[in-house]
Amino acid sequence: MKRKLNAAFLGAGYMTTVHMKNLLKFPETTITAVCDTTIERANAMKDITPDVAPYDDFDKMLAEEKIDILYVCIPPFAHSGQVEKAAAKGIHIFIEKPIALTVKRGERMLQSVEDAGVITHVAYHMRYGRAARELKQLIETGVAGKPTLFDARYECNSLHSDWWRQKSMSGGQVFEQIIHLYDLAVSYLGEPDTVSGYIANLAHTDVADYNVEDTSISLLKFKSGGLASISGTNCAIPWNWKEPFTVVCENVTAKFSDTNNAVFYFTKEEPVREVEIKADDDRYYAETEAFLSAIWGTSHNEIVPISVGIKSLKMVDAVCKSNGNVINI
Repeated sequence: MKRKLNAAFLGAGYMTTVHMKNLLKFPETTITAVCDTTIERANAMKDITPDVAPYDDFDKMLAEEKIDILYVCIPPFAHSGQVEKAAAKGIHIFIEKPIALTVKRGERMLQSVEDAGVITHVAYHMRYGRAARELKQLIETGVAGKPTLFDARYECNSLHSDWWRQKSMSGGQVFEQIIHLYDLAVSYLGEPDTVSGYIANLAHTDVADYNVEDTSISLLKFKSGGLASISGTNCAIPWNWKEPFTVVCENVTAKFSDTNNAVFYFTKEEPVREVEIKADDDRYYAETEAFLSAIWGTSHNEIVPISVGIKSLKMVDAVCKSNGNVINI
């Protein structure tokens, strides 16, 4: 029998509203509290669930509320030990990516959740698209053969929010956005080995408060022998986010327009068989379902724990520091 779970939220921005609405679809969960730096923003969450208790003090919320699961939906720079405190109280943690602004902070988080034995999930929602899951299954069952190449591109054109444009707060586009593609590379190719990359700000030098990169490219080698190339831009079509990528395996080549939609080519068949996958799955709902299932003990296979999520953090950190040099992960 599924036990009742009390959920709290840290941060009251857009992603909190997304996750709250999905949690409300599970009658076994109750949203009890939300904390933000301003009580007004926390209060605004009453529009989604009227009985939620608003806080502007995280420690006070931890002390006063009975919390089973905590959704951490704050920008990278805002992490200052909240995950560690929650883990010490035995609270399971769902955390938005990137989990931290530095690898050192991420490793402290990892140590704290492992010491506490709590269940964690890093919000890499791209893994939960229909086509992405189909390919993962083909790889795991051996049908696809050995994964050999991951080639991906992230495209957008937006000034984003104030904190996003500051490297000291977001880490930059590779850290805060393109990390999704680095996580997918890990999902398909396994343990990363080495990284080499470049980042540059080429088209936003006249924007006074913009000091993150708008162009990036990297080459990666994995311990499996697989290779990857990942590029990104914030100079493409305005307000149009794209994430196309291709995964080449021994027996299957998969061309994705996004993680819900792809064409699979079964290259060892005569003639080559094409299978088109078209879907509009709610990837955010799917990852919340996976997280809750892990807590209830019905499944642990589909979550991305911090122990896995930190791998992509180390990769993007290496890309930003590389300047063309090869860095071991």
